[in-house]
Amino acid sequence: MKRKTAEEIAALLNARNQLTKKYDGDAVMKDSGNYVYRILEGHVIGCVEVKLVQWYQAELLHLTVDPDFEGKGYARQLLASALDRAKAQRARVAQCTIRQDNDRSAKLFGDFGFTQVGRFRNEISGNNVIVWQKILTPAP
Repeated sequence: MKRKTAEEIAALLNARNQLTKKYDGDAVMKDSGNYVYRILEGHVIGCVEVKLVQWYQAELLHLTVDPDFEGKGYARQLLASALDRAKAQRARVAQCTIRQDNDRSAKLFGDFGFTQVGRFRNEISGNNVIVWQKILTPAP
């Protein structure tokens, strides 16, 4: 990943999410292998981080699309690619958290077969958060 790409990913994440910790180019570069992203017209228009947190579990973090490119299917493409990445890493479960008021993300993940498995309040941000999960490999 190029430094410019990392900085654009960080800027997009910070601008579009209610984060308790801001990203910078260094943080993105450090975990550059975790990111699935799309570049269009020379700029990052969307990204998602796929982090293997256990041998069996991948966490999908901050699926984000630039507002100028929303509603054009990029979020769906990114989520499909993120799930492919998780499966390639041999994850059995994919999990993410979505703010309770983020209806567009909830619909997208629901359309991809994720289900709500829990909820909590993020005391730092003040947001109510829903935990979503999808089994990637069914039991034998």
